[in-house]
Amino acid sequence: MALLQLCRAVVFPSHLRSEAFGVTLLEGAMHGKPLISTEIGTGTSYVNEHNVTGLTVAPSDPTALRTAMDTLAGDPALAARFGQAARLRFETHFTAREMARQYVELYQTLIRRQ
Repeated sequence: MALLQLCRAVVFPSHLRSEAFGVTLLEGAMHGKPLISTEIGTGTSYVNEHNVTGLTVAPSDPTALRTAMDTLAGDPALAARFGQAARLRFETHFTAREMARQYVELYQTLIRRQ
């Protein structure tokens, strides 16, 4: 956790679809860090919304990844805005309380359909 507090951003360069969600991204969002991830068509894009909570780039494209890192390093105001949005997204979607509420809502909906 100390590293997350000290870092400027969380970079998640996974290029494999086996990375279904990206808990590391959630940890970064919890600490209010801007996020950089690859668009691999999994839950990582649900955690990191492009140009809202951070930047997404094509997988296996180191030049795009470098450009994204340079963008955030060169624009601290943008990085701060993304970090604040990431923290807000974490609080509104991913806390234990919110996830439990969403599960209860889902189960209630399923029960009503029967």
